[in-house]
Amino acid sequence: MRSFRLAMMSRCAAAVIALGCCTTIAAAQGSANNGLRLGVPEGGVVRALIIGIDAYRNVRPLKGAVADARDIESSLRRMGARDVIALIDDEADRAGFLREIDGLVTRTRPNDLVILSIAGHGTQEPERVKGSEPDGMDNVFLLPGFEPTAVGSQQRVLGKEFNHFIKQLELRGARVLFIADTCHGGGMAREVDPRGEEMSFRQVPSYRLTSDTLKPVSTTADAFTTELDFDRTDFLAAVDRKTKSPEVSIPGIAGLRGALSYAVARAIEGDADSNADGRVTVKELFTTVRQMVYQLSNQRQNIVTVSSPSRTIDTDVVFQLTRGVNVIEANTTPPAIPPQLQPQAPNRPQATPAPNAQANRVDRPIKIAALDGNAAHFQGLTQRDVPFQVVTPGDNPDIIWDPATRDVIDAYSDVVAYRVDKAELASVIDRAAAIRELKMMWTKDPQVIKIGPDNSLHRNDQLVQIEVNNIKSRSMILFNIAGDGTVQLLYPMGSDLASMPTEDYRLPLRVREPFGHDQLVAITSDKRMNELEQVLLQLNKRRASAQMIKMLQRYAPRDARIGSAGLYTAP
Repeated sequence: MRSFRLAMMSRCAAAVIALGCCTTIAAAQGSANNGLRLGVPEGGVVRALIIGIDAYRNVRPLKGAVADARDIESSLRRMGARDVIALIDDEADRAGFLREIDGLVTRTRPNDLVILSIAGHGTQEPERVKGSEPDGMDNVFLLPGFEPTAVGSQQRVLGKEFNHFIKQLELRGARVLFIADTCHGGGMAREVDPRGEEMSFRQVPSYRLTSDTLKPVSTTADAFTTELDFDRTDFLAAVDRKTKSPEVSIPGIAGLRGALSYAVARAIEGDADSNADGRVTVKELFTTVRQMVYQLSNQRQNIVTVSSPSRTIDTDVVFQLTRGVNVIEANTTPPAIPPQLQPQAPNRPQATPAPNAQANRVDRPIKIAALDGNAAHFQGLTQRDVPFQVVTPGDNPDIIWDPATRDVIDAYSDVVAYRVDKAELASVIDRAAAIRELKMMWTKDPQVIKIGPDNSLHRNDQLVQIEVNNIKSRSMILFNIAGDGTVQLLYPMGSDLASMPTEDYRLPLRVREPFGHDQLVAITSDKRMNELEQVLLQLNKRRASAQMIKMLQRYAPRDARIGSAGLYTAP
């Protein structure tokens, strides 16, 4: 049997861990918002302009931006917001955008919360006003009819134009939450394996405008405005100015999505209220969304969050959650949407669902394909704990096996494990189901965990560090999921403390073979998780991912925070 080792610098024990079983969002569809309604401190109204564009006519279309917009729109409506305008695909031309945002500014009153969200292609262009950007490049959002011609150049929105409208909203006394699920840069946190499916990014190649006929609404003064010049605004961007934003696969959700929009929709529904006091602070919103995106994107995204300097992120409230009926302003309700056009509300997962709700979720198969498309490679492969379905590489498999090298590649085009024999594939299938389940379990108040020094591909003998944050006085269990599905306990071991004495825990590790994808999982609770610790000891160093997931679902306490981060290694 292949063995796995992470050389821990702080203790001599080896480290390996794994989980298994599969849960889907659909199985947790009973978790409604329990009558919660979105509210605004000081009695304001929630208003929103949501933009989602997939159907670009002259540049590469996207696959998940419309679903992102519909998801946020649906979450807002379900939580009681009434003044919600969604511009989808061709509705989001420049005339439509200007009309709706002008109307939004006009309707806005003091103490309102205005949510602006855009999902679509972004890019960068040489700055229009010299000296207005440190790198000399303006951020630009592309609309469906954009092309680098005189007429097509009008179908875009400059980042500075959004700043212009945000300032107008602030002058009317509103708080603003701006979500930009797009990207402007061209780099990546970690390159994809070329054998995997080509990823969809929300960024287009550079272009040169033959004639620029756009007439911005922003002024020269607006060009020098930055996020730090606002007083009542919070920004969330999918990535920084140098990084590309991928469209990702979210377990239980058909098609691709933007991880930022998905996380924001869940935060709106209440998942960001980490202390359950009914008030979501700037810090709670930023922390929850950042960790959720980090995990859902397999560490390819580190979102950018910026709050106005006058805001106190620990205490200032973005929105609150109330029960009962919201007071609706007269003449602000948009026309009713016919049932057949209503956005479909996403099913929300529970952190620790009832045991009988788990029973049927293990049966959802993992899709596996051979890189060369020959299904005969899998003849004789028997199921362990999780069923599997043999598909072609074009049928969106969860994992792909390369029969020539015996490497396993996942849906994110990362190598899960190298040199895996066919007889070992059943354990890798169980592991894929385990990761899928974990991604659903950690959406509610996820535990913050990250890999340092960065999220790149780490090489043999390189020193890395696992960091778990905000855990003072909490009990912690830390384990790893190896690429072959082996489970191994990392904390607590021996004389490790039952309660964490500091806010942060750091564990140095040195990369050793076998290489691939190791998933580090942290679970924290106010009380020591004795049963779960005993289970991990029994499953330690075994390929028991399915059993581990079942035990995690059974024994994780109601207040558990679950977080995970992937460590990607290669020779």
